[in-house]
Amino acid sequence: MTVYLAIATDGVELRMPEHTTDLYASYWERLGPDQIVRLLAEHDAGELSEDRQSVMIPVATLRRLAAGRVSEGWDAEFEAMLEKARERGWLNESGDAVQAHLERER
Repeated sequence: MTVYLAIATDGVELRMPEHTTDLYASYWERLGPDQIVRLLAEHDAGELSEDRQSVMIPVATLRRLAAGRVSEGWDAEFEAMLEKARERGWLNESGDAVQAHLERER
């Protein structure tokens, strides 16, 4: 199970925030890149990469979307996930955004 940011015409949602073993972003609908960029901006949910293969998601956004939905101890697990992301080069230099692969859900 993984944490993932679901992107849809009605907004963004953090699904399965309690599972911090992986992170990705997905879109269910036939959204084009311009729509994805707009939705991410409207919801302060990150930026689409130039190659359109990933999203840089603000760590603060992930915390905001998980608030009130996760158990005590989640922060430590989330920090461990971010540390793994840092080791793999998926965290930006300032540590305030994490890269997530973007997939189209079928």
